[in-house]
Order: sequence, then C-alpha cells, then structure tokens
Amino acid sequence: MPQESYEDQQQYDILSGQPQQMVDPTSSLYADTIKEEKLTNILAQINPDNLLADVEYRIRGFKKNTFSGAWERINKKGASISEELIASFMSFLGSILNQNTSMSNFSSTEINSIMENIIEFIADDLTVNDAKYGIVGNYQEMSRIGNIISMTVFACLKRAQNGMEARRVFSALRISETLTQAPNQKGIVDSLKFWK
Repeated sequence: MPQESYEDQQQYDILSGQPQQMVDPTSSLYADTIKEEKLTNILAQINPDNLLADVEYRIRGFKKNTFSGAWERINKKGASISEELIASFMSFLGSILNQNTSMSNFSSTEINSIMENIIEFIADDLTVNDAKYGIVGNYQEMSRIGNIISMTVFACLKRAQNGMEARRVFSALRISETLTQAPNQKGIVDSLKFWK
C-alpha cells in the first residue's frame, strides 16, 4: 500500500466531522504558530488576573488544596466577608495588579512609596468602613486582610523591580525564538548557549 503524501492526509474535527486544515511542520507558518503559542503561555503565567482571583479567595477565607487544586473554606461556620469589602479592595487592587505594573521598571524607592500608599489606603478603608464591613473591633480580621493584600502587591512589585520581570519574559522569548529557528541555522545545544 503506497504511503500517503502530506497533501493527501486529512484530519477531521471531532465535533463537526469537517476536514481540518493541516499545517506543514516545515513551513514558516508552523514556526510562527509555535512562537505565538509559547508567547501566550508565558504571558498567561504572569497574568495578574490570576493574582486577583487568588487574593479574593484568600480574603473570603479560602485556602487552595494542593492536591486537588480546588479552593476550600477554612472555617465553614465562620461569618462570611462583606461583599462591599470585597468589591472595594478588588477594585483597588485591579488598578495595581495589572500587566503595566508587572512589566514596569520600579526602583526600590518607588516600590517603598507605592507600598506606603497601599498600607495607608488599607488602614484608612478598614478603619473608616469597619461598621459597613461588619468588622468593628475585629483587629485580627483587619490584619489578616491587610497582610494578604500588602504581601501580594509587594511580591508583584519586587518582580518588577529594575525591570526584572520584563527582562525575564523577553529573555524567554529570545530563547524560544532561537530554538524554533530552522535546524541548518543553529543547533539546539548552540541555541541554549544564549549567554555567549
């Protein structure tokens, strides 16, 4: 039985049963597609939206199960957190935990100033709105919320210090691009020697 040529091969979409367009793995279109997928993967890993979701769950009193990956309530009988508190802080954090911040080039002095403003906002908001949030006199809960927010933001800012996160991303993209070049240009072992 003669072997099928690349042009004769067809794959079918499982749901629709329609033929799918196959991409020749030696084409530049294929290489561009691989580069785009790698870029999307890298950007997804540093996406601050993941941090926002993480902070919201933690403020609500959940912890992530390391085995199942599911969020579980820590204290099932505890009082629920005010939705106004959640909305206020998530709106505030959305202006800070974004790709502009993570890809910035902050100095340590700028990070300290930003953190001072954040801590001041947290203290003012929790103190002024304690009755509205239902946490009057509950200083332990105020500290818990303040620490979750400030530590998350601080970690994000430290990754952006002196443009470290941006350099890391662009370095990974350069390596990815070098590895997907045609084999006659450079071998994989040579591609990994990016420091030369």
